Amino acid sequence: MDDITTQFEEAMLRHLRSAKPNALNYDMELVQLGLDSMSAVAVLLDMEKTFNIRFPDEMLVEGTFRTAGNLKEAVQLLRERQAA
Repeated sequence: MDDITTQFEEAMLRHLRSAKPNALNYDMELVQLGLDSMSAVAVLLDMEKTFNIRFPDEMLVEGTFRTAGNLKEAVQLLRERQAA
Protein backbone atom coordinates (compact mmCIF):
# COMPACT_ATOMS: atom_id res chain seq x y z
CA MET A 1 0.00 0.00 0.00
CA ASP A 2 1.38 3.39 -0.92
CA ASP A 3 2.15 6.03 1.70
CA ILE A 4 -0.74 8.42 2.18
CA THR A 5 1.02 10.78 4.60
CA THR A 6 1.44 13.79 2.30
CA GLN A 7 -2.13 13.73 0.99
CA PHE A 8 -3.49 13.04 4.46
CA GLU A 9 -1.62 15.96 6.04
CA GLU A 10 -2.60 18.34 3.23
CA ALA A 11 -6.26 17.42 3.74
CA MET A 12 -6.02 17.85 7.51
CA LEU A 13 -4.31 21.23 7.24
CA ARG A 14 -7.10 22.54 5.02
CA HIS A 15 -9.47 22.19 7.98
CA LEU A 16 -7.50 22.57 11.22
CA ARG A 17 -7.05 26.20 12.25
CA SER A 18 -4.31 25.57 14.81
CA ALA A 19 -2.22 22.95 13.00
CA LYS A 20 1.13 23.98 11.64
CA PRO A 21 2.33 22.81 8.22
CA ASN A 22 5.00 20.08 8.38
CA ALA A 23 4.36 19.62 12.11
CA LEU A 24 1.07 17.74 12.42
CA ASN A 25 1.07 16.02 15.81
CA TYR A 26 -0.58 12.65 15.27
CA ASP A 27 -1.15 12.13 19.01
CA MET A 28 -2.72 15.50 19.87
CA GLU A 29 -6.51 15.58 20.12
CA LEU A 30 -7.92 17.22 17.01
CA VAL A 31 -10.19 19.50 19.05
CA GLN A 32 -6.99 21.10 20.36
CA LEU A 33 -6.06 21.83 16.76
CA GLY A 34 -9.36 23.52 16.03
CA LEU A 35 -11.62 20.63 14.99
CA ASP A 36 -15.28 21.28 15.74
CA SER A 37 -18.43 19.55 14.52
CA MET A 38 -18.56 21.54 11.29
CA SER A 39 -14.90 21.01 10.43
CA ALA A 40 -15.22 17.31 11.36
CA VAL A 41 -17.83 16.92 8.62
CA ALA A 42 -15.58 18.83 6.21
CA VAL A 43 -12.61 16.59 7.10
CA LEU A 44 -14.75 13.49 6.62
CA LEU A 45 -15.91 14.61 3.18
CA ASP A 46 -12.40 15.69 2.19
CA MET A 47 -10.94 12.31 3.22
CA GLU A 48 -13.63 10.46 1.27
CA LYS A 49 -12.96 12.54 -1.82
CA THR A 50 -9.17 12.56 -1.54
CA PHE A 51 -8.84 8.81 -1.02
CA ASN A 52 -11.96 7.66 -2.88
CA ILE A 53 -13.32 5.88 0.20
CA ARG A 54 -16.58 5.85 2.18
CA PHE A 55 -16.71 5.82 5.96
CA PRO A 56 -19.21 3.21 7.16
CA ASP A 57 -21.59 4.21 9.94
CA GLU A 58 -19.68 2.20 12.54
CA MET A 59 -16.60 4.37 11.96
CA LEU A 60 -18.49 7.64 12.38
CA VAL A 61 -17.67 7.82 16.08
CA GLU A 62 -15.69 10.20 18.24
CA GLY A 63 -12.74 7.82 18.54
CA THR A 64 -12.11 7.84 14.80
CA PHE A 65 -11.74 11.61 14.85
CA ARG A 66 -10.01 11.97 18.24
CA THR A 67 -6.47 12.24 16.86
CA ALA A 68 -4.86 12.51 13.44
CA GLY A 69 -3.28 9.13 14.13
CA ASN A 70 -6.68 7.49 14.69
CA LEU A 71 -8.09 9.07 11.56
CA LYS A 72 -5.10 8.09 9.43
CA GLU A 73 -5.41 4.49 10.64
CA ALA A 74 -9.10 4.51 9.67
CA VAL A 75 -8.31 5.89 6.21
CA GLN A 76 -5.61 3.28 5.67
CA LEU A 77 -7.95 0.49 6.80
CA LEU A 78 -10.67 1.64 4.42
CA ARG A 79 -8.20 1.83 1.54
CA GLU A 80 -7.00 -1.70 2.29
CA ARG A 81 -10.57 -3.00 2.40
CA GLN A 82 -11.30 -1.32 -0.91
CA ALA A 83 -8.19 -2.81 -2.54
CA ALA A 84 -9.09 -6.34 -1.40
